[in-house]
Amino acid sequence: MASDHQKLDSKMICENILSLVEGNVTIEVKTLVTHIRDMFNYTISYKKAWIAKNKAIVRIYGDWDESYQQLPQWLMVMKRWLPGTVVKMETSPTALDGQVFFERLFWTFKQCIQGFAFCKPIVQVDGTWLYGKYKGTLLLAVAQDGNNHIFPVAFAIVEGETKEAWNFFLKNLRKYVTPQEGICVISDRHASIESAYENPLNGWNNPPTKHVYCIRHIGQNFVREIKQKNLRPLVTNMGYAPSEPSFKYWRNELRKESVEALNWVDKIPKEKWTQAYDGGRRWGHMTSNLVEAMNSVYKEIRSLPITALVKATYSKTATLFGTRRMDAMAVLASGQVYSVPCQKRLTDAMTKAHSHVVTRHDRQRFAVKETEDPREGRPKDTFKVHLEEKWCDCGKFQALHLPCSHVIAACFHAHLDYQVYIDDVFKVANVCHVYENTFQVVQGQMYWPTYEGPKLFPRPDMKRVKKGRPKKSRIRTEMHEFGKKERLCGLCRMPDHNRNNCPNVAGPSS
Repeated sequence: MASDHQKLDSKMICENILSLVEGNVTIEVKTLVTHIRDMFNYTISYKKAWIAKNKAIVRIYGDWDESYQQLPQWLMVMKRWLPGTVVKMETSPTALDGQVFFERLFWTFKQCIQGFAFCKPIVQVDGTWLYGKYKGTLLLAVAQDGNNHIFPVAFAIVEGETKEAWNFFLKNLRKYVTPQEGICVISDRHASIESAYENPLNGWNNPPTKHVYCIRHIGQNFVREIKQKNLRPLVTNMGYAPSEPSFKYWRNELRKESVEALNWVDKIPKEKWTQAYDGGRRWGHMTSNLVEAMNSVYKEIRSLPITALVKATYSKTATLFGTRRMDAMAVLASGQVYSVPCQKRLTDAMTKAHSHVVTRHDRQRFAVKETEDPREGRPKDTFKVHLEEKWCDCGKFQALHLPCSHVIAACFHAHLDYQVYIDDVFKVANVCHVYENTFQVVQGQMYWPTYEGPKLFPRPDMKRVKKGRPKKSRIRTEMHEFGKKERLCGLCRMPDHNRNNCPNVAGPSS
């Protein structure tokens, strides 16, 4: 019996996998091959299954070319049913009247703008590829609420991570979403992001803000330039060091290993990548993991036609707001004052505080001596605490905006309330304000306004011409090798070999 059947074409397969693709658009092609084999007892080719899946996507979400023409109408719908939604689209003229090419699109929802005001004053930005018929990049900006939940801020579809694209995104992000003073922007060291941030026309320097780098990308760049993976942990420890003395300790350790590596690190301004010198602007966020995680969340919609993609950001964000609002209101009704992550940190700090010895110098200044092992990879020490200046020598008080064990010990000694030094962003009531403005329901298509403007078309040069499907799995780089466990032999637990060629294996018995 043949492994395939000529009557089992992609059209018939599409009809049988329609419900599977509708339930999970990221379903793997090999899963569809298995499904068809179980149903018809024939094993179809990967190519036929891939074609059938794309036909199913077109059936469910519309054609990729037609989707561009539907986009202006959906943008009108968002503005009508979601008041306050910001939409900025750039187009270019074509040779024919009444037709334009799509260039870039920025959008954000009023609920995201209002909610960001109650989040931590940090924004992480990054880009991720689109997988559909046409090339492109989805740019994202995310923040974090006081419950340590990722908060979507703004979206954009652009041609790629170019200088012009980042200028377009950061300018609109600053103008409509994050106009506050003191915002900290966290990103990788992409030259286009740096250029767009420094561009005075984009407004990030007036009022003043801060742009810092992700420490994981610093480590990746270090390995590529210096070629010494074993030194990357020292560089990472320098970045994570919460105080200047601990930073200098790890810097000296790096100097002992390689002067060349130290010279490379010293070329990067310390305030750009270290926690000890950032003045607490990072709020403890040393990486761009928030936006990287959001890229993973949106993986399933990145293979959709453009209008379906924009619609998916609305539905996902609306669901997110509704769920988190109910959760936060339930916690608030229980009488809990601070978020769970905040309470956990405070509980750990209070446990340590009971073992500290405090010497009071005046109403605001204290010397706090540790009597037990802090279990932080450093020896016991004595720390200066200045409550009025919100300062502790350990650096955690300034970095996390939460009282450390030394501050709590000083407050206990002086009969003061340590909770006055907890930032309001960690209060449950504040988390409720983040999600208090829920999304309205968009009515059916029969109620939508008619779009009468020029027809929108994708640029021909953005169409994929490379054979085969685009890769969806993340490209592994030096950044992902950090922290990876060393492979050990299954018999002797030693590196550099496996059980098949283990030199320590026992010989035949006598």
